[in-house]
Amino acid sequence: MNTAELEFEKPFVELERHLAELAAFAETNPDLDLAEGIGALKQNADTLTKQAFRKLSRWDKVRLARHAQRPQAPFYINALLDESTELYSDKLYGDDRALIGGLAWFDGQPLVYLAQQKGTNLEERQEMNFGYTHPEGYRKARRLMQLADKFNRPLLCFVDTPGAHFDLRSEEYGQAMAIAENLAEMMTMRVPILVVIIGEGGSGGALAIAVGNRVLMMEYAVYCVAPPEACSGIVWKDKGEHAPEATEGYKPTAPDLLKLGIIDQVIREPLGGAHRDPEAAARNVRRSIRRHLTELMQMTPQQLVQQRHERYRHIGLYGEDSVDVS
Repeated sequence: MNTAELEFEKPFVELERHLAELAAFAETNPDLDLAEGIGALKQNADTLTKQAFRKLSRWDKVRLARHAQRPQAPFYINALLDESTELYSDKLYGDDRALIGGLAWFDGQPLVYLAQQKGTNLEERQEMNFGYTHPEGYRKARRLMQLADKFNRPLLCFVDTPGAHFDLRSEEYGQAMAIAENLAEMMTMRVPILVVIIGEGGSGGALAIAVGNRVLMMEYAVYCVAPPEACSGIVWKDKGEHAPEATEGYKPTAPDLLKLGIIDQVIREPLGGAHRDPEAAARNVRRSIRRHLTELMQMTPQQLVQQRHERYRHIGLYGEDSVDVS
């Protein structure tokens, strides 16, 4: 059993594994007609998976967003963008591999992209700070934002971070200022900004590249003010033991945020999550990017800035007009 599998995945993953073995057996024994039986078993496996995923808690979805096999930004960049050219460094201090960006084409449209990444093995994760971005990463992002604005290129952002780096060095090197400058920069950009939350969208670390005209979110991604473990520590004064309860309380999942108007669209994932069929996930992301980018490209620079300002002024429901997303 793959240790990367989550507990609620294991029954139907094991069933699919047996189905694959049966299909391989059928191929090596052409005299046996097992197609009908295999088809029925496959349908049963899909039904069991759908039933299990309809019952997922918000905490289960947080764990899916963090899944070790979940496709990360480099996968989507390679699958969706053409002739991508990565740019490096903030030109002030250094480079940060947790946040990458550069120039590329999408469906014939030149654009600038930004993306956060965590790494797929221990060596990469250490190089990329496990997805926690340092100030130089955010300053690099701001440099690319300014390039997009200067050369009239849409900005496409893939968000996937547990949060901004929280060590003493980051604070000494201006973490708060770097994030604040990015927020201010994105509010005034005169080009379309399209944001896709593909995994974790953790606090200001995510928001620093997520102020968009449109914000899309994958079905099992999360977007929250702080990781559930941090919320647990604040409320219950523990070391994260109440993270599941905290998750139910502040509702960081895509359906919740769509109801609250924080995001504009939930991008459907393949049955079982994006890691079960990354290519299908990429196709769904492509369709959504194409639709929203086409619409945004019809707007004038003044309209883009105004729409972005109005979007963030109206976020937040409270009092008698609040919405129950339980």
